[in-house]
Amino acid sequence: MTFFWTLLKGLAMGAADVVPGVSGGTVAYITGIYQRLLDAISAVGPTVWKAFRQGGISGAWKAVDGTFLLALGSGIAVSILSLSKAVLWGLDHYPPVVWGFFFGLIVGSLPLILRGIPKKQATKAFPLLLLGVGIGFGLSILSPAEATLSYSYIFLSGALAICAMILPGISGSFILVLLGAYEGVLEGLHARDWGLILTFMAGAGVGLLSFARLLRWLFALFPTAMVLTMAGFIIGSLAKIWPFQAAYASTVSPLWTITAMVCGWALVAGLNRWAKTLPAE
Repeated sequence: MTFFWTLLKGLAMGAADVVPGVSGGTVAYITGIYQRLLDAISAVGPTVWKAFRQGGISGAWKAVDGTFLLALGSGIAVSILSLSKAVLWGLDHYPPVVWGFFFGLIVGSLPLILRGIPKKQATKAFPLLLLGVGIGFGLSILSPAEATLSYSYIFLSGALAICAMILPGISGSFILVLLGAYEGVLEGLHARDWGLILTFMAGAGVGLLSFARLLRWLFALFPTAMVLTMAGFIIGSLAKIWPFQAAYASTVSPLWTITAMVCGWALVAGLNRWAKTLPAE
């Protein structure tokens, strides 16, 4: 049951990661697996080698929380290959409804993120919440750039995008859009340009392993400050997906958009109640 539940969370992360404006890291955070994900990624390196020497393949598998990563990675991969098409179709035909659903999903998750913070600590670290809101809002209103996709630029884009993907409130796809690399990377994937693909993956690997360790260290030392900052990122990023923007104008009735927002909020509430009935991982 735990494997299946983690797989579902991976599906949600994958669907979010392909949409510029929605962060897979946000999904990981609101579903309660963010810290575990950071721990698993951070274990890749000397820790795995030491575990392998002591316990063989089984020891290395346990060191990186292999079953968890397998379930999550499988969900992400399946989602990117399948559900992402449905999400992108919805954005092409009914963007206010899709963005409304994501908006309700994220708004409904914010109380879950903040509920465990002691009030006294939250008061002291409140400026960090405002800082996070400002940075998230600033990134959400930036205009896309145009760039020449050299291999060095693709490597850098991969490193920055993967960092954003695991950072709640900032979309990795949106970072690629801002860097002017989003369409080029997608075209390279469809054309099976292995030079581009491998360079992008190399950059993503370096960014993932280094940034995950930094985040894990910060969460260990400053848990309340990090939670409030991450919550600020998420709140600020809501400006990007506000469903009633003029850019999303269509023939869809606002009632459908409002309904989608309510459904997103209700889904989070329902999943949270269900999760409380499951055994702890």
